[in-house]
Amino acid sequence: MTEYTNIEVIVMEDEDGSEVEMQLVDEFDYHDAHYLALSAPITEDEADDEDAVSFFEEVSEEDEELELALVEDEALIEALADLLEERLLSR
Repeated sequence: MTEYTNIEVIVMEDEDGSEVEMQLVDEFDYHDAHYLALSAPITEDEADDEDAVSFFEEVSEEDEELELALVEDEALIEALADLLEERLLSR
């Protein structure tokens, strides 16, 4: 798996084909899958909003184009959020 921690902003295409900039919060492996924690560019008002982070699973990386799938399973989101919190607090 490629690590993206040296990238500050990822430009994604939403379901409407519009480009959306997301900031990379962290990335990690969990249960044999690679996940990226992304957030919209954070303003001072949103700095404490833990819901501002979305989790994406890396589903493929072909021809240098990263393909991510939004994690929608609530139990998995909770597990990833706990892991992210643990990782961020240990820094």
